[in-house]
Amino acid sequence: MNLTKKIFQFVALVAILVSTSCSTDIEPYEGGIPPTNQTGNNTGNPSTSSVFKADFDGQTFNANSTQAIVNSDYVSITGTKSTGEFFQITIPAVAVGTYNMDSPTTAAMPFGLLYSTGSGNVPYLATDDQTGPFASFPNYTDTSEIVISSIDQVNKRIVGTFKFTGARFVGTSGTSIETKVFTNGVFNLPFTNDVPASTGNSFTAKLDGSNFVPTNISGLKMSGMISLIGRRGNVENIGVTVPDNITAGTTINFTAFSSNARGQYVLNSTPTGVFGGDGSVTVTFHDPTAKRIKGTFSFVAGSILPPIVSYNITEGTFDITYM
Repeated sequence: MNLTKKIFQFVALVAILVSTSCSTDIEPYEGGIPPTNQTGNNTGNPSTSSVFKADFDGQTFNANSTQAIVNSDYVSITGTKSTGEFFQITIPAVAVGTYNMDSPTTAAMPFGLLYSTGSGNVPYLATDDQTGPFASFPNYTDTSEIVISSIDQVNKRIVGTFKFTGARFVGTSGTSIETKVFTNGVFNLPFTNDVPASTGNSFTAKLDGSNFVPTNISGLKMSGMISLIGRRGNVENIGVTVPDNITAGTTINFTAFSSNARGQYVLNSTPTGVFGGDGSVTVTFHDPTAKRIKGTFSFVAGSILPPIVSYNITEGTFDITYM
């Protein structure tokens, strides 16, 4: 997978899963994780203090707010500090066990580990050191591992550990990278089954002539791009991605392989459930300070893998405050 595709994929993924409207505020916590029995049910006190932390650069990151989602399709965990720094963990499975880059994954819901210093900044990504975008750099070695030790469906709590080596390109040439090693990651968090619907945002479109009514609307600025997503259900979504410096009155025509903008339709989490193609997006309003953006879009979403099918996305509009 090339760099452009990787960035689009992760920006869109994080935009779908991260929402400030449903985070849990937590206090810094220095404890470990409670014991689990063989079924993976939490045998500790269900009201135990929440924790999300990790070590890097000689210090410990303790999240001030967290979000955990566990549903039939994936596990998503986010830990954020008041400085804007955050970790994002995504696992395309829902079971106690150990996960890494060799675990089964899909284009719609990949295995993901990343750390960002804040909205709009290029994140440190964990990728496969044999086939990923950093595979050609000898100073990158994949160390990613997520261990889910408990998913307590009664008390709605998930417990586990993680570690990874993240990398990002230095500059825009793609000729050098910088790495950061994250160790001793721990999470012990309450979870919900979905991100609560945000208020004040709108996202509309027609999918093959029928109204597409999202159950959740989100936007995220990352790696020089703004991803705007309307999702219904756990996975199905329509999204457009534009440059973060786009100005009102700008129209961008794009293809499935464009690097400056893109439209994507995700039907499901299977390898054949992701569609992209030719279209255009027009921004009618953008206030970078308030992080508010409005516009229109349309595109034809074609198959990335056989069988060859396509969907017409028309009359798209967005009015979103992004992170």
